[in-house]
Amino acid sequence: MKIDTEKYKKKHPLITRLLRAVKYYFLLFVRKEDSPQNIAHGLAMGVFVGFLPIIPFQTLIILLVCTIFKTNKLAGVIGSTTLTNPITAMPVFYAQHFLGRIFILHEFSYEKFKNLFVHISVSNFNEVGKEILILFEMVTIGGIIVGVIFYPFIYYITLNSVIKRRERISHTKKKKRSLLK
Repeated sequence: MKIDTEKYKKKHPLITRLLRAVKYYFLLFVRKEDSPQNIAHGLAMGVFVGFLPIIPFQTLIILLVCTIFKTNKLAGVIGSTTLTNPITAMPVFYAQHFLGRIFILHEFSYEKFKNLFVHISVSNFNEVGKEILILFEMVTIGGIIVGVIFYPFIYYITLNSVIKRRERISHTKKKKRSLLK
């Protein structure tokens, strides 16, 4: 059974692009001349840093962390930017805020959040600054907790995927060599 890929691409262009992007980045990981452990640690560290609310500095932080721990920098950058990009950052941070609220006992509703940024001015900047700092602390604590939970899962899933893919590639190469002889 042959699938008409051109028809599918025309019918679902966004899904096709997303799937192709995922496959591209996965192949980028697998083809790196780095050990599977370094790739897996780099991606897991990237996801951990991606959960922290430091969006403008994520790439710099992950490059520094990957350099210190001698892991794959590309995997780290991809892990941090795919998790919290402009599309996914608000839902991720909003969910982390609920987790952080458990540790910082401060009521912070959606209405308060909305009013905080609507009524910002120079006269109430001190009060708004304190609220933003409390919100930042909540999201940071929630992000650290979620990052610690997700780190081992991301590591083992990536490690197993890279190892299996490399084994499949080496098996295919051996098969081709035996056919050519």
